[in-house]
Amino acid sequence: MKVSCHHRYHMGILLLLISAIALSGCLINTKSTRPDDMAGTTESQAPAIDWTRIPPPPATRDLIAVAGFENKSTYSADRLWDTSSKFLSTHLLRTGYFRVVEWEEMKRLFDWDTLSQADIVKSPENMKKAQRILLCEHFISGAVTRFNVNTTAQTSAMSKGKVIDTTVRVDLLLQNAQTGEYLATGKGEHTIRQTFSSGQVGSWDSSAGDDALDAAIGKALFELISTYAGTSRQPRAPLKQDGSGVRLN
Repeated sequence: MKVSCHHRYHMGILLLLISAIALSGCLINTKSTRPDDMAGTTESQAPAIDWTRIPPPPATRDLIAVAGFENKSTYSADRLWDTSSKFLSTHLLRTGYFRVVEWEEMKRLFDWDTLSQADIVKSPENMKKAQRILLCEHFISGAVTRFNVNTTAQTSAMSKGKVIDTTVRVDLLLQNAQTGEYLATGKGEHTIRQTFSSGQVGSWDSSAGDDALDAAIGKALFELISTYAGTSRQPRAPLKQDGSGVRLN
């Protein structure tokens, strides 16, 4: 009877060990085949913008309208102007430096061709007409000047991988809505890197383009407001203009 109990005790221990080994194997296999392990890593190539360093807004905030966004890059995307303008509007609201005309309202009042070419600010007539409709003090317009996706192979004696860099550069321009006077500019560039190590598969993720575009616009706006805040506090010479509102040198 003692032998039988002793035997059953050892058999129980053996079964527990076998179960533990089997469970461990399942966990290892599950970890090695997770989709996350095949997707690579994505990282930003520059620190985030510190919006706390933006100059404090004036006591009376002017009304600003996003006049549109041009695509001057070689990257072709039908809605790049819309996405860029949305990002710019969001950043403007975040800074709290201006009151902002809603971007959806701009799309309701003006057609896509006008906004995708920023035609509102390209002639005194268009600007005066838009200013009468919106009653804003400023227009801000932008252009995507670079949108580049570059893939680089990384090969060593032990492994193979690849890196995909998405780099976006943006220019912004601030103008007086009544006179067309150029008040400030801003430029921003940002890179998002996707890294695929040996054994990982994947391709360019369009969200990397959105992230790079958003960050580049934020950097450009930070520079523009910092510049404008510095110059707007300086005394200005009287502005000369003709009857049409065009600035005269």
